Amino acid sequence: MPKRTTHTYSSEDAAPDGPDSDLFVYYCKHCGSHVLITDTQLQKTPKRKTDKAYALDKRKHLARLNTSEAGKVLLKRGEGKLEKQCRMNCVGCGLFVCYRAEEDLDLTTLIYIVDGALSTVAAETNPQDAPVPPCISQLEGGLVQVAIEVEDRAQRSAITRVNADDVRVTVAAPAARGEANNELLEFMGKVLGLRLSQMTLQRGWNNKSKLLVVEDLTARQVYEKLLEAVQP
Repeated sequence: MPKRTTHTYSSEDAAPDGPDSDLFVYYCKHCGSHVLITDTQLQKTPKRKTDKAYALDKRKHLARLNTSEAGKVLLKRGEGKLEKQCRMNCVGCGLFVCYRAEEDLDLTTLIYIVDGALSTVAAETNPQDAPVPPCISQLEGGLVQVAIEVEDRAQRSAITRVNADDVRVTVAAPAARGEANNELLEFMGKVLGLRLSQMTLQRGWNNKSKLLVVEDLTARQVYEKLLEAVQP
């Protein structure tokens, strides 16, 4: 999991001219945490054609962010084209909210704000309006993949967290002889309202990580069902 370090940065040359200048505060649409202060409305900034993200130019506008580093991701854009995203998450809930192309913050000129991730209303925390986090992805053929971090030998089976990186699930059974996997599948079936035949559990990138592939639900439906079941 990438190191999370909260940082704040701004474009000093683009600061408002005086105390009467308008400032716009944007909050995470999922948890309501403060994410961005700028001197322009995001709706007035250019949008990328690829993912509809808002392009906030630090050379022209104030850009003070309260985010955590979420690591680098390479995406395929067209034939033979790769796009590097240095992603940033909300510090409150870990949701992916924005990204940049350059690793060095001092060299960054454009901040890309994920479409639908932020709101000007702090109290707007309806999960149904929040974007589906990257840990829940829509696959071909109508399948949905969920990245899960499993903690075995817990007091009960429960979903304790849903953030950008993974869904954390505790199970009472030990990992030995596949007992934890069996309990995980049974529990997730109850949460998602699915039969065992509609789910496949695959190994992730370490002993605790799993990839759950489910049928007959959309990524949005999976996300909402998981949120309803969260017990911190």
